[in-house]
Amino acid sequence: MKKPITDKKKIKELLEEFPLNQDKEIISKFIAGEKLSQREILRAFHMSFPLFTLVLLNKRFEMNKQLAENEWSRANIEKLDEVGTVKNLKIVPLIDFHAEGNFSTEEGVSYYIKADDISLLFDTGLNSKDEHPSPLLKNMEALGISPEDFNYIFISHLHGDHVGGAKWSRNRTFSLSGTQQNLSHVDVFTPVSMNHPTATVNQVNDPAVIANGIASIGSIQSPMFFFGPTFEQALAINVEGKGIVVIVGCGHQGIQKIIDRVEALFDTPIYGIIGGLHLPIPKFPGEDITWSGLPIYKFIMTRRPPWEPWHKDDINFALDYLKSRNPKLVSLSPHDSSMESLQAFKETFKEAYIDLKVGKIIKI
Repeated sequence: MKKPITDKKKIKELLEEFPLNQDKEIISKFIAGEKLSQREILRAFHMSFPLFTLVLLNKRFEMNKQLAENEWSRANIEKLDEVGTVKNLKIVPLIDFHAEGNFSTEEGVSYYIKADDISLLFDTGLNSKDEHPSPLLKNMEALGISPEDFNYIFISHLHGDHVGGAKWSRNRTFSLSGTQQNLSHVDVFTPVSMNHPTATVNQVNDPAVIANGIASIGSIQSPMFFFGPTFEQALAINVEGKGIVVIVGCGHQGIQKIIDRVEALFDTPIYGIIGGLHLPIPKFPGEDITWSGLPIYKFIMTRRPPWEPWHKDDINFALDYLKSRNPKLVSLSPHDSSMESLQAFKETFKEAYIDLKVGKIIKI
C-alpha cells in the first residue's frame, strides 16, 4: 500500500499537473456545458471531479489574491482631514459567542457604540434561527437599547453572521431581526453595494469620515479560498487625549493591513483594538470555533489554501504586530477566534486586555 502524500509541496505540484491527459476532453466538455455520457459523468465524479474542483478553486483564489494585492499596492491613501475627536466612548457587545449574564449568544457580531452624542450599531448579528424578535433585539431590550436610538449603522462586511443571517446576505441587505425594521431615520455605511427598504445606504470604498471623530478605514479586499473575495471595512474612533480605537468585525483584512491602514490615515497613535481578528487556531479536537467537534475553520475560513492551514505562528505574528504599537486596550471577539488565541492575547496584553462578552460594557 502506498503511503499517503503529506508533503504540501508535492500536493501543490500534483494540483498544478492536474488534469491528466485522458480527462482533458471530459473537463473541456464540462466547462463548455456540453452533455456528458454516463461513463464520463462517473469518471468525472469518481476520479477527477473533487481534485478538479480544488484546481478551479485554487486558480480562482490565486487570481483573487493577486487582484487584492494589486488593489492594496495601488491605493493612494492620504491622511484624513478634520476627523475631529470624541471625549467619551462606550462599546456594548450586543451579539457575540460569550456573554456576561443572562444574554443570548451566537456565532455573530453586533456592537452598540456611543461616542458623545452619536449612537451607532456595528453589524447586526447572525440570527441563525431566523427568529423575530431576534437574539439581537432581545439583548437590546434587556440592555435598554432601542433601534430608534441609532443615528448610524455600520456594516463591516457582507457575511451572514454580520448582517442578520444568510437570507439577508444573499439579497445584499441586512436586518436586525427575522423581519426588517423601519430604519428610515438611519444612515447606513457598507463596504459593498447593499440595499434596505427604508434606511439610507451609503457604500464606502475609500476611507471616509462618517461623523465627528468617527471614520471608516475603507473597504479592503481579501481572498478566501472557498468563498471568493471578501470586502471588509473597520471603524476608527479618535478619542481625545488617548488615540485611535479600532473596531473590527471579522478581521478578514488581517491585522497587518488593518494597522497599516489606520497608521496611514492618522498621525494619532492607536490606543486600542476591539473585535474579531479571525484566528480560529484551536488545538485538536478544538474549542469553541468548531463544526461537529473538528477545528475546520483554520482550514476553510482563511486567506490561504486548505493545505496551508493557520497555525500558532499566525497567532504569534498578530500578537507581535499589535504589541509593537503598545495598545492600552485589546479586546478580542470569541466569535471567530479559538480559546487558544483568546488566551494568548490575554497573557500577552495582561492589564490592557478585556474579555469581550455580550453585556460587558467597555468604556474609554
